[in-house]
Amino acid sequence: MDASIHPYTKSGKRQYYVKWRDADGRQHTKRGFPTKRDAKLFIANLTTGTAAGTWVDPQDGRATVGTLGRAWLAMKRGIVKQTTYDTYETAWRVHVAPRWAARQIGTIRYSEVQSWVSEMAGQSSAKVVTRAYSVLSAICATAVADRLIAANPCEGVQLPRQCPTPRQYLDVPQLLALADAAGDWRPLVLTLGFCGLRIGEARGLRVKDVDFSRGRLHVTRSVSQRGGTFHVSAPKTWETRDVPATAEVLDALRPLLVGRGPDELVFTSPYDGGYIRDAKRHGSWLEGAAKRAGVPPVTAHELRHTAASIAISAGANVKAVQRMLGHKTAAMTLDTYADLFDADLDAVADAMGSQIAAVRTI
Repeated sequence: MDASIHPYTKSGKRQYYVKWRDADGRQHTKRGFPTKRDAKLFIANLTTGTAAGTWVDPQDGRATVGTLGRAWLAMKRGIVKQTTYDTYETAWRVHVAPRWAARQIGTIRYSEVQSWVSEMAGQSSAKVVTRAYSVLSAICATAVADRLIAANPCEGVQLPRQCPTPRQYLDVPQLLALADAAGDWRPLVLTLGFCGLRIGEARGLRVKDVDFSRGRLHVTRSVSQRGGTFHVSAPKTWETRDVPATAEVLDALRPLLVGRGPDELVFTSPYDGGYIRDAKRHGSWLEGAAKRAGVPPVTAHELRHTAASIAISAGANVKAVQRMLGHKTAAMTLDTYADLFDADLDAVADAMGSQIAAVRTI
């Protein structure tokens, strides 16, 4: 490497700077070495790092988090689902940008990030804190990949623990009672509660996606709602799937499809014939149906959990549940519904005990 050391005077004191050219022929300068030995050590580290491919020019770390963050968001647009992008943008605008936008990426230290996370933890939920941290960490990881900084200052930061929210499961009699009390929404309740579709997947279901001959629902897209706007995208894991539908579900869907074309929606809003809107736990038709049925209040997503619970109690194995719900891996299904599989452990113990008892009686 072509590098040289030069003296200069600053505030009456002799210092040294290093000049060198990189592999692309660009000239760089690093100033502020108090001794020639320090300058030589810098050149040695520079030479070793360049040969190993780990050298990062400190000047590249002058890019601000604001500039890099906006570029990162622009990169994510169109790659992730709109709801995911909106989540990133909100975390950036509300939490990350106010604290870090003006900072040069190369000046951020691990201890500063940890302090920021700890401060937020005293004001916001663990979920909000983790989301904001994840955005900053992703921006820094991109800077590492672009060789702007040598390491991600967010790595190793301790995050507040997210306490799991207790899930509400309905049993089959409760689910049927809820559906019967839901009036015109009965087919949707049955579809969510027995097929385990996400609300966005049910919202995007079209007539051609219902296969009565095979007893299947073809989940090929999802429609998310953000305020009054709807966004069509692939399902959450970006993979289409076929979901088994019971006769109860198919019988409920059949009248909805009469007279509709193959590309028309299965579930439509009673107000404008368009996409159905989210049904929150409080103040929605779903809450009213739960009160009339005398069952615990549930959200649309808890009906998805109910479908998992019913499938598992019916003897479905983890792979079958994974395929029905559209989880990326079976491990994700086990992590999400580990409590529901506890009964399987009891069954294993009982079966083993029966075999042992049978041997001893011989």
